[in-house]
Amino acid sequence: MDNINKKLQVFIDAVNDDIDGKVNRILADAESRKASILAEAENYSAEELSKGAASVSKKDGGSYVRDVSKAELNMKKSVIAHRDELTDKVFAAVEKRLCEFRGDQKYVNMLVKNLLLMHVSDGSEVFLAPDDMKYADTLKKAIPSCNAKFSPDEKIRLGGLAVYNAEKGTIADRTFDSAVEEQRRAFTGKNVFAE
Repeated sequence: MDNINKKLQVFIDAVNDDIDGKVNRILADAESRKASILAEAENYSAEELSKGAASVSKKDGGSYVRDVSKAELNMKKSVIAHRDELTDKVFAAVEKRLCEFRGDQKYVNMLVKNLLLMHVSDGSEVFLAPDDMKYADTLKKAIPSCNAKFSPDEKIRLGGLAVYNAEKGTIADRTFDSAVEEQRRAFTGKNVFAE
């Protein structure tokens, strides 16, 4: 099992290395966009302040504070929206690499190794992405003494497999979907595109 985890980590590292360049470009773009948004908000605030100074007799100071606060809030919303957009771009690149990997024999070999490590028993159900059902016969041959059922699962979009063990009532999940979701949460948690 450690060997598969190491190989999965090597794959994740390879994907991360490949997108490092993209991330750096995206970060540079984010910094540029952030500076632009901040400058726009400052200009807006300055204009509002200037307008307010010209008509001090018409408005009280509280409305100026509200206007400036509103401009700052709008600027922060723009930065957050842009950060989310950049995160989506990074993970779209990861998903593209995973799609390319699924066309390689190494992917089929990885499925077989994962299946063997999951100790599938009689009565288990192996779930694959609908597009990966073409590998079901190859996977069945890897566990000839086991009478497991292979089924497509629409929830598996990126590949990998999950095994439901009816006897134990457990599901072992080795899908790329779960791995990418976990990496996305970690990536977002690190706040890579922070202000």
